[in-house]
Amino acid sequence: AGFEPAIRFRIPLFESGAFSHSATSPVRSIARAYVASERAAAKGREDNLTGGGWGLIVYTAMATRWRASRGASEWCGVVLAAGKGVRMKSSTPKVLHPVAGIPMLAHVTLALRAASVGKVVVVVPAGAAESPAFLAAAGPEASLVDQLEPKGTADALLTAKDAVNSAANILLTYGDVPLLRAETLDKVMREHLRERPAITMLTAVVPDPRGLGRVVRDRSGAVTAVVEEKDADAGTFAIKEVNSGCYAFDAEWIWSTLPGIRRSNSGEFYLTDAIAFAIDSGRKVHAVTADDPTEVDGVNDRVQLAAVEGAMRERARTEHMLAGVTLIDPSTVYIDAAISIGQDTVIGPNTHLLGSTRIGARCEIGPNSYLRDAIVEDDTRVIASYIEGACIGQRVSIGPYSRIRPGTVIEDEAYVGNFGEIKNSRIGSGTHVGHFSYIGDATLGKRVNIGAGTVTCNFDGTAKHQTIIGDDAFIGSDTMLVAPISVGEGGRTGAGSVATKDVPPGVTVVGVPARPAPSREQPLGAGEKPG
Repeated sequence: AGFEPAIRFRIPLFESGAFSHSATSPVRSIARAYVASERAAAKGREDNLTGGGWGLIVYTAMATRWRASRGASEWCGVVLAAGKGVRMKSSTPKVLHPVAGIPMLAHVTLALRAASVGKVVVVVPAGAAESPAFLAAAGPEASLVDQLEPKGTADALLTAKDAVNSAANILLTYGDVPLLRAETLDKVMREHLRERPAITMLTAVVPDPRGLGRVVRDRSGAVTAVVEEKDADAGTFAIKEVNSGCYAFDAEWIWSTLPGIRRSNSGEFYLTDAIAFAIDSGRKVHAVTADDPTEVDGVNDRVQLAAVEGAMRERARTEHMLAGVTLIDPSTVYIDAAISIGQDTVIGPNTHLLGSTRIGARCEIGPNSYLRDAIVEDDTRVIASYIEGACIGQRVSIGPYSRIRPGTVIEDEAYVGNFGEIKNSRIGSGTHVGHFSYIGDATLGKRVNIGAGTVTCNFDGTAKHQTIIGDDAFIGSDTMLVAPISVGEGGRTGAGSVATKDVPPGVTVVGVPARPAPSREQPLGAGEKPG
């Protein structure tokens, strides 16, 4: 009876229709696998295991499957992520700050994988190529390369040359532009293959281009220059089209060009100079304009981080609503990037769906609910409750004001009343856990009744102990079950009992400490009193 959380967790990632829902579903699917791999890796570290387990395998398989479907071997994606991020004022590297639940860098590498690149290379700060955090965000198949000194973007790309190896084309972007979509990257790559220029650059038309390089075109629309703001005249200053810094390069051409780029007055070597090299040498520079200019928004400080966080969550809310999910008050619902929600589910106000949470169809979640790394199956209600690291079956009712803690499995058609808390336990199908109860480190069978105020006393001050309750048992209100203890099938406790010894099947115990009740030929009827 019931289900295994790990098995239920794996299945959605391999569903045949995983990529069919929307253009961005590959990113969301791979993002779910990323979060799963991180959780599994963390668990592996806790258990002194050697790796991240099945989550890492799923992540790799998902990325590989998508790339194989696109024929991506001639492309290599390069992510420049070696910047110090001084304006973030943080001990955490800028690109590792989370946006909608996963690091900025992971958003970028996931988009590259969901586009058409065959390999991902990430240029990181000196000494970070072996960092577990950078490795996790970059993904299991990425190559990380240290930029030993911060000498500019052209130097950073040159640093990646050996890792890029023989790829014919390079798609370059930055680790601090998490809103960049896979579809936009794919468009840049398709245009590059069609036009065969030296450079295809992604541009954006923005209302406020201050501080950005303007893209100058001739009457035919061809790019003739990229002019930095400090060098712009009045006419150029008025241009709203800007350079995003995302490029597709002909690999042979860029490798031959980079050594000729001169050091700037700041002492760094800039990729923007390659654009002038191409134009001056008669090579074509092609431009693709992003449909949504916010995609190229970068993050340099906490204000910009908050802005892209809001945009990413708005994107997630819109995608889920278009896929058949009702959000009662969308602006008050917080949905991480890796969340999956089934059709006809209703999400109430002030609800947080975080981490790798997956919710089935026709559920009611919220208002005022918090779910992190939870699995909730079809037709289940979670009202004003907190669930973390737990698996909830079908047609389950939880709350209000319940807390379901990590390691818990609640099987189909169970019920958890208000102010109930369950930790690291399995609740059998059809079982009712009454309000104000605590169930910890326990296994409950089917159709068990847990009366209000019941407590499994699982901790003796030194170690945690197990409670096992068989099918059809009845635990009276305010019962204390002092673990380790078992209650056999059909066993019963009277209200207020303190059970310190195992209760045999079919036996009723009462009192403090609980002892078998005197046998009666018949149970008391409603309103009867002992004679």
